Amino acid sequence: MAQLIRDGVGVSERTWTVEGPGVGADLAGRVAAWAREEMATMRRPFGVDHVALALACRDGAGRVFASASLGVVRPGAFYGGDAEARLAEALEGALRLAPGGRAEVLVALVRLGDLAFELQGAQQAA
Repeated sequence: MAQLIRDGVGVSERTWTVEGPGVGADLAGRVAAWAREEMATMRRPFGVDHVALALACRDGAGRVFASASLGVVRPGAFYGGDAEARLAEALEGALRLAPGGRAEVLVALVRLGDLAFELQGAQQAA
C-alpha cells in the first residue's frame, strides 16, 4: 500500500496561499468543496469510501510551522459540516502562527477506496 501511495494512487494535493487573520473559516469551506470534488471520483469497492486528509502550513521560506490531520473519515463528514468545522478550527489555530500573517497551506487527500480498488485488482491478477 505504501508503494501505491508513493506512486500517487488515490492521492490528491492542492495548495492555497492565504494572508491575514480570520481566513480559516473561508479556507475551510474551499478545502471542503475541493475534497468533495475529489471524493466524487473515488472508487468504492466493497463499500470502502473512507478518506484521510492532512494539511501543512509553510512560511515564505518554505518551512512548515504547523500541521494537522482529520484522520480517516467518511465522505459524509464533508457534507454535514463536521469536517469543515474541524478544518476551520485547525486552520484558525495554525494561521495565528503564520509569520507575517501569510502562509501557504498544502492539503493532501488520500482516497482509501481507490487504494482498495488497486489492491483488489493486484490480487485478482496474481
